[in-house]
Amino acid sequence: MHQEETRSLIASQIQHIMDQFFQTTTPIRFRLLGDTPTAILDPEDYLTSIEPFVTKVQQSVITCRPDAETRFLALRILSRHSYFVVDVNNFDYNYETAHEVTTCVPVYVLRMSIHVKISRRPSEDEKVAKILATMHWGHGDDPLPLVDDYTKSVVYASPRGLRP
Repeated sequence: MHQEETRSLIASQIQHIMDQFFQTTTPIRFRLLGDTPTAILDPEDYLTSIEPFVTKVQQSVITCRPDAETRFLALRILSRHSYFVVDVNNFDYNYETAHEVTTCVPVYVLRMSIHVKISRRPSEDEKVAKILATMHWGHGDDPLPLVDDYTKSVVYASPRGLRP
């Protein structure tokens, strides 16, 4: 299967998976961790190539829960998998203090593959919170979403810890 076919197949399943998720689960505040194969993304522009998936996820949440608030926080690219983070109804989120806060938010992993699946992963709650705090610290005042590309060296230009 070609890259574009795989991308289309994954995108076509997102709404159905989110519909099923909200029929069986009723979390108020949660974090979606999109686990996406890096191979289906454009290595010249990972962010732009993952945005259609993120947008589809956010639209699906809003379709199922019209009053929900979503926020695309971060993208972390690794060699085999890339992970995007979308917060849903995380009203306690504060961009200014996010580098200091490691409050656990329930994580649901949305596995973006030929057979899209979603599952609760309590073991990821603290881990993702710490990664996000580190990303906020490193990116300083960069706008969301924060992007760390570990397929090359990650260098933070102006970390929050170096603010005057």
